[in-house]
Amino acid sequence: MNLMLFILAAAIGGFIRFAVEYYLPPVGTSAFPRATLLVNIVGAFTLGIVLALPGVWQVILGIGLCGALTTFSGVSLQLHRRLTAAAYRPAMIYAVTLITGGVVAAGIGMILGRYLFS
Repeated sequence: MNLMLFILAAAIGGFIRFAVEYYLPPVGTSAFPRATLLVNIVGAFTLGIVLALPGVWQVILGIGLCGALTTFSGVSLQLHRRLTAAAYRPAMIYAVTLITGGVVAAGIGMILGRYLFS
């Protein structure tokens, strides 16, 4: 049963990521990759909440849902495209925004998760 829930969570996370990337694509090599930023920050927030759940749900939702939703490879690709196009400022803004936003979102998610599930 847990395996099926894990697969379902991963399918949902992957679908959400695909839909957001499809509807919010970056335009041009130096355009701000808003979809990748959005899914990663939402994923960090969601993971923060999930950390307040019992262990099996941390695996199912943390690795399944959040793992499929977030994307390190997408971040790497977006940064590589900007650096290759010599768009250094957008690359730096993106990297700093992603890291700062992800840490803040995860922290808020952890606070909310403790409030909701403790």
